[in-house]
Amino acid sequence: MKKVSFVKYNLKGVSIVNKTLIHRALYGYTDHSNKGSYTYKRKGILAGSGYEKIGNGMIFIETKFVDKLIPFFKRYKIKVRIMDMILP
Repeated sequence: MKKVSFVKYNLKGVSIVNKTLIHRALYGYTDHSNKGSYTYKRKGILAGSGYEKIGNGMIFIETKFVDKLIPFFKRYKIKVRIMDMILP
């Protein structure tokens, strides 16, 4: 059996600049430098966790990786709901 968690977070009331920073920190992004001559893949917190983005503000992730997310959401004062499940 596999333990998974459904994480739902709400960015309502957060400025657009902070929303961008939060999404980049979570999912990672591609950084372009020197007018596009070089590209770098910047990893986010969810890198290597086998997550699945279900929709806006909804992530399906293994329960053992949730411990990484909780301090992140607390730092940015984001409302989050976590529901644990067991899959056969």
